[in-house]
Parts: sequence; C-alpha cells; structure tokens
Amino acid sequence: MSRKQILVLAGIIPAAIVVALAWTGSFGTLVPLPEDNPVARLSYALPWLLIPALALLAGIGMTGNTRFFSAEAIDGTRKPESNSLEINLRYNQNTLEQTVLAAIAWPLLALWLPLHQLGLIPVLSTLFGIGRAAFLIGYMIAPWARAFGMGLTFYPTVVALVWLVVRAVG
Repeated sequence: MSRKQILVLAGIIPAAIVVALAWTGSFGTLVPLPEDNPVARLSYALPWLLIPALALLAGIGMTGNTRFFSAEAIDGTRKPESNSLEINLRYNQNTLEQTVLAAIAWPLLALWLPLHQLGLIPVLSTLFGIGRAAFLIGYMIAPWARAFGMGLTFYPTVVALVWLVVRAVG
C-alpha cells in the first residue's frame, strides 16, 4: 500500500466511524419532529437540502471570483494554470454529484423512515456541510487530504441509498 493510500485511509476511517455513529444514534430530540403524514415529513426534510445547495453555491461563487481575478481563466478555460481554480472546479463537480444523490435520498428517507428516526435528516445535512468544508480545505492542502470530507459527505448517502433499496425491495 502506498503512502498516499495510507493517508486516504487515515481520512476515510474516521469519517466512516462518524457516519456509523450518526446513523445509529437517536436524534428525535435534537430537532422537533413533524406530524406523521407525508406532507409534514417532506416539509421537515426539504429545507435541510439548503445546506447542500449552499455548499454548491459557495463553490460556484469561488470559481466566479477566481476567474474574474485571473487573466488566463476569465475566458472560461477548463484547463487553468491556476491550481486553486482547478480545485474549485473539482469541488463544484463533486459537490453537484453529492447534492443530486442527497436530493434523491433525503425526501425518500423523510417518507420511509420511522418517525422517531426522522431526526437523522438534519444530522445528514450537517455532516454534508462539514464534509464539503473539510473536502475543500483538505483538497487545498493536498489531494489525499480531501478523504475525510469526501467520506463524511459520501458515506451517509451510501448508507441511506442502501437502506432505501432494502426497504423498497423488502
């Protein structure tokens, strides 16, 4: 195993532990739960998608600012000489992918989770926000350093989608 692979593992293992603790925790008391009907459940869950949307908005804003202040990037090149612009573009692409998956999973969780577990959605949203920030900061340090943030964003969605598939076919 290479040094970089070990460093990535050192980032994703703690993220996986945090996700496991989040998924198995009791969150009914952290955020007041809605009534037990589909409209109330969706009304409870959908505002939490603002955190992924804001993470994507921040990335798009950073890219726009970087392009504005760079003579070589202002024309919209996809192959910038600037490392920070390349990181911004990669952050945006990955955040868009993660946001789409969350936007599919969270409303379904809102409808299918037992009511007492619905507090998991705000936790997933919080992990998403922290994960995106850690991903971007880590990426600016070194590509392998984005692993914790990637895991904190991706693993909750993997667990949610697996749970949803099992529930759908079971």
